[in-house]
Amino acid sequence: MQYLIQFQINIFALMILIVLYLFIRMRSKIKSFGKMLLRMILIASTVAIIIEPLTWIFDGMQFAGAFLLEYVSNFILFMMGPLLGGLMLAYVDYCIFKDLKRILKRRFYQDVSILTFAVLIVNIFYPFYFQVNPVTNSFSSGEYKWIHYVTLASLYIYMLIFLIKNRKRTKLYIVSIFVLFFMLPIIGMLVQLIDSKLYFSWTFIVLGILVAYVFLETSSTEVDYLTKVYNRHSYESYLKHLIETDKKFAAIFIDLDKFKDINDQYGHDIGDQVLIVFAQVLGKVFHPNSLVFRLGGDEFIVVVESTNTNAEYYISQIQTHLEDNPLTYINQLRFSYGYQQYSEKMTVDELYIKVDKEMYARKHANRIG
Repeated sequence: MQYLIQFQINIFALMILIVLYLFIRMRSKIKSFGKMLLRMILIASTVAIIIEPLTWIFDGMQFAGAFLLEYVSNFILFMMGPLLGGLMLAYVDYCIFKDLKRILKRRFYQDVSILTFAVLIVNIFYPFYFQVNPVTNSFSSGEYKWIHYVTLASLYIYMLIFLIKNRKRTKLYIVSIFVLFFMLPIIGMLVQLIDSKLYFSWTFIVLGILVAYVFLETSSTEVDYLTKVYNRHSYESYLKHLIETDKKFAAIFIDLDKFKDINDQYGHDIGDQVLIVFAQVLGKVFHPNSLVFRLGGDEFIVVVESTNTNAEYYISQIQTHLEDNPLTYINQLRFSYGYQQYSEKMTVDELYIKVDKEMYARKHANRIG
């Protein structure tokens, strides 16, 4: 009971990790390298959460094998810091660059772990990090234990520099989440350095993992992988919500003209780039009370919460942004659109049919013209 009270925060954190791990395994049907990295972080955190109280429990105990258990548990605990930090950096790197080869080339950012392992091997013979008295089985910190914490702090500082350097490659809210992802472990480390009886170092890492999963992994299914605007499923869910809550809104359906010609002339990589840039233009043109969705291929739909939407104004703004782009395949891009203000008792399908019909009428007119 004494240990349950002493390490109750570890037990609580462990329960969160187990539930989160099971939730990821059951909910995530589509496998990805990012999810695999997150599971590795969960497992490493679980090991640390379990090992930390064991180092305190075995300390000073007298039974066969107690010395070995105390020494090995502290050895592992020293290893978990750089191991976990490297995995966290690998996860952030993959979320930003989506490049498996890049992570493998950097050895999952485990260079600090390899260095720490070598130092701990030397520590067995020259205990400058920690030592365990073979007679009393009591743990004591070495004179240079601070080097370990400086090394860990340097790793997290490098993470922040890496994130700031590559901040333009992703959205601002994702950068903010990753900053929190890194700062929580640092805060926990500082708290535990001030008072070693406050076991916050590893539990704060658990909070960081929880934040990353809730705000990154659970929202990824709402967003189109290529363009980063919302996907068709999100569109249908959002419209259902607007209709159920009697919101006034309009839909603008946009389809690129002769998009197949772009793929044939420039290749599919350029075609993908066109879709990305076009989605970014839509995001710039429409106000915060609007949401942009990619329905598939080169079809986009924008839902505007308004009772009076000036569709022609938005269309002209889109065209202006495209024409200002220096790339030929962007500034010569053309599109057709359909507009429909939602009316009472209209279903999601009926709304789509109306804007689709109007869009094709304009597309036909453009071909004749």
